[in-house]
Amino acid sequence: MRKFLKGFKTQLSEDPGEAQNFLLAQVHEAAPGRFNPTTSDRIDKMYKEVHDFAQTLKECEKQIKQLEIASVAVFRATGDALSRPLPHVYQVDAQGNAQPLVPQDELRQQAATTMGTAGPQSSVRVQDLATISQKHTNDLEQNVLEPLRAWIKEYRTFKDRMSLLDNKRLEFDAERRAFHKLEIKGVHHKQANDAVDPEIAGRLEGKSGDVAAKRNVYNAHEQELYNGLAALINDAKNVRVYLASLMRAQSQAFGAALG
Repeated sequence: MRKFLKGFKTQLSEDPGEAQNFLLAQVHEAAPGRFNPTTSDRIDKMYKEVHDFAQTLKECEKQIKQLEIASVAVFRATGDALSRPLPHVYQVDAQGNAQPLVPQDELRQQAATTMGTAGPQSSVRVQDLATISQKHTNDLEQNVLEPLRAWIKEYRTFKDRMSLLDNKRLEFDAERRAFHKLEIKGVHHKQANDAVDPEIAGRLEGKSGDVAAKRNVYNAHEQELYNGLAALINDAKNVRVYLASLMRAQSQAFGAALG
């Protein structure tokens, strides 16, 4: 400390500006580095992108469910409409009574037949619409909605896992801060006494073991979370398969309704 003060006084007498620079340089050289909290940039970015993708899938799931409900309603309403008799055109017979021009059975048959804009007639399988509708619902549930829900369910587990990692980070940084403060205390003691304090040195040695232990725990959780997110991201590639199944099921269901 005496050597430090002597150098500072010499600089002060010769050049006050240089004396200030001398003082700052000595403090910068002696003090431990600035404490920086622990971060995991790769985890933060992966989780953010997974979170955004999950919101899109949730909306997709919602719309597919609405499509499923609407398809069931379309099949039911179509079957109901084609099973009912059409309105009649009446004419008065010789006895003065209004009679339908087309018999009831013939009208019902006409209701179940459609004429394409550029092709032959094709018959709607009215009697099979309920079965086709149920199969369509099962296809959407098993091949589209269930896989989407499974992915979203797995995604939701990462909220708690991210919280656990943050707790481990706080525990690790608490040990690091304690070590950092003790390290600064040791530096100040050395500056004031030109000697290392044995007690502080011993405590630093013990603290370094605590820091290493917390670091190992944090790193293990961080790596586990990274592996889990990477696997979930890899599974997201199958979304294309699920949505292709959606289009296929929709096409097959309405195609099957035509004889």
